[in-house]
Amino acid sequence: MTAWGEHVSSAFALGFALGAAPGPVQVLILSETARRGLSGGLRVMLGANGTLFAVLLALALGFSSFTPGAGLLRILRLVGGAFIVFLAVTELRSLARRRSGTPEVAEAGALGPTAKGIVSVVVNPGAWVFFATTASAVVAAATVDGGTRAALAAAVAMTVGVSVSDSTFTLLGSGGRRLLGERGLGIVRVGLSVVLLGLGCVFLWRGTVGR
Repeated sequence: MTAWGEHVSSAFALGFALGAAPGPVQVLILSETARRGLSGGLRVMLGANGTLFAVLLALALGFSSFTPGAGLLRILRLVGGAFIVFLAVTELRSLARRRSGTPEVAEAGALGPTAKGIVSVVVNPGAWVFFATTASAVVAAATVDGGTRAALAAAVAMTVGVSVSDSTFTLLGSGGRRLLGERGLGIVRVGLSVVLLGLGCVFLWRGTVGR
C-alpha cells in the first residue's frame, strides 16, 4: 500500500471509530431521528459532519498546530453543557405537551436539526481536543508524506468514515420508529433526552470545577 493509501485508510478508520463512540452528536442523531424520522437524523449529520469537514479542511491547509488552551476548553464546556441541557429540556417539554394532548409545535427560535448538528460540534470541547491532537497528527503525517493533497485526502476520508458510522445511528433510529410504535418511540425519546441532560450536566460540572 502506498503512503497515500495508508494515510487515507487510517483516517477513514479513525473517523469511523469517532462516529461509533457514544457522544452528544450520536445521541442527537438518534433523538432527531426518533422525533422527525430519517430526514431528521440526516439533517443532524449534515450539520455535524459538514462542520467536522470544515475544521479538518482548515487543519489540512496549515492549521494543524492549533491547540485550545485550558481557558478556552473551560468556556466550551460551559457553553456546550448549557446548549445540551437546553436541547434536552426542550425535548422533554415537547414530549410533556404531547402526552397532555397538545400537538407538538416548533417553538419560536428553536434550532432545526442541521443547526443543532453544527452547534453540537462547535461547542463540544471533546471535539476540539480531538481536532488538536489525533486529527492534527493524522493530517500532519499525511502532509509530510504527500503534501497538501495527501492531507486533504485524509480529511475527506476521515469525514467519510464519521458519516458512514453516523448513518448507522440514523438507520437504527429510523427502524426503531417502525418497530416500537408511537408509545415505544415516546419512551425512547424520553430516555435519549435524559442521556442528553446527563451529558450536558457533566460538561457544566467539568467547566465549573475546571477539569
